[in-house]
Amino acid sequence: MIRLTEKILSMTGLAVRAGKVRFGVYLTLSACDAGRAKLVIIPSDLGGSNRRGIEAKCKNASIPLITVADKRSLGKACGREETAAVCICDENFKSAILKIYGGGVND
Repeated sequence: MIRLTEKILSMTGLAVRAGKVRFGVYLTLSACDAGRAKLVIIPSDLGGSNRRGIEAKCKNASIPLITVADKRSLGKACGREETAAVCICDENFKSAILKIYGGGVND
């Protein structure tokens, strides 16, 4: 499981360097509303109301949602201290991350 998480975080870091990512709960929800979100990644320690809001938005818009690591690990992969949500806005990165994840389905 640790190896899987490391691979997902590594691929997320590549997407960040390519400029295909939005950070934070607000920008993630905005990207979902605008139809730019292809995949949403949230940390396992995300707070209840933010988690519910993102989960509902992803479910309604049929956007894959995966949960990995914690805020600090997700942030480190993105070159930040902590990150509460990451939105991948590129189909190729989405496919690569979901392939690592194993298909990725909404929970």
